[in-house]
Amino acid sequence: MKKFFLLFLIIHAFYFSKSQVIISLLFGDKLNSEKLVFGLSVSPTLSNITNYEANYKFGLGLALFFTLKLNDRFYFQLEAIPKSPYGAKNIRPYPVGDSSIDNIFKNGSVERKIKTISLPLLIRYRVGGLWFLETGPQIDWMLGGKDIFTVKSGDNELTNTIKVDDDITRFDIGWASGLVYKFKKDVSMAVGIRYFYGFTDIIKSTPGTQRNSAWLLNVYIPIGAGKAAAKRQKESEEKSKL
Repeated sequence: MKKFFLLFLIIHAFYFSKSQVIISLLFGDKLNSEKLVFGLSVSPTLSNITNYEANYKFGLGLALFFTLKLNDRFYFQLEAIPKSPYGAKNIRPYPVGDSSIDNIFKNGSVERKIKTISLPLLIRYRVGGLWFLETGPQIDWMLGGKDIFTVKSGDNELTNTIKVDDDITRFDIGWASGLVYKFKKDVSMAVGIRYFYGFTDIIKSTPGTQRNSAWLLNVYIPIGAGKAAAKRQKESEEKSKL
C-alpha cells in the first residue's frame, strides 16, 4: 500500500511541475533498452458518464509510459497520466440555488470536466507480428470537477462555472483493454485504441450508478531510443575489439 501511495505522489508531482517532457528529454536515452521502452504518449480521448443524459466529451491526455519486456510474447505496460480528460457534455441544466441564474441557463447545456490522475497497469500480449492486445486494471485519483453552463444569447455565449468537487468520488478502479500496433520490430512509435470502463459510482449526489467511460487513441513516442541504440551499438563494437 505504501508503494502504491508513493506512485500516486510521484504522478501528482509530475502534474504540478509539468515536468514530463523535461524528464523524457533528459533521461529517455538512459531508460530505453532492449528490455525497457520509455517515452511519451498523446491520447485524444472521448469520455462519457454512464447512466447520464449526456454526450461524449473530447479531451487530450498526455502521459509517461514504460513498457517492460517479460518475454517474446508478454509485456508489462505502466502509464502515468497526470491529467486524464474525463467528463461529459450536453448535460441538461439543473437548479443551482439562484433563480436568476437558473432562468438564464435553463435552455442551455452543461459540460462536466473531472480532473483525474490515472495509473493504468496493463499486460500486453503479442498476438502476431507487430500487433498486441492489452488489458488490465486502471486506478484513478479524481481531484475534483467543475460544471460549465453555456447558453446562446443572440450573438453572444454566456457561461457560468460551478465547482462540484464534493459531488465527485475521490478514487475509481476500472478496467482498460485495447489493441496496439508498432511501426517496427525494434523500439519504435506505436499507435493503439483503448476502452476504459470504471467500476465505481463517481457521482454521490445523483441517484443510481454513474461510471467513467472513455475511448482513447494512443500515440506512443519513445524518447531517446535512437540515441540509446547507437550507444549500445558502440559499446558492442568496443567489446568486440577487445
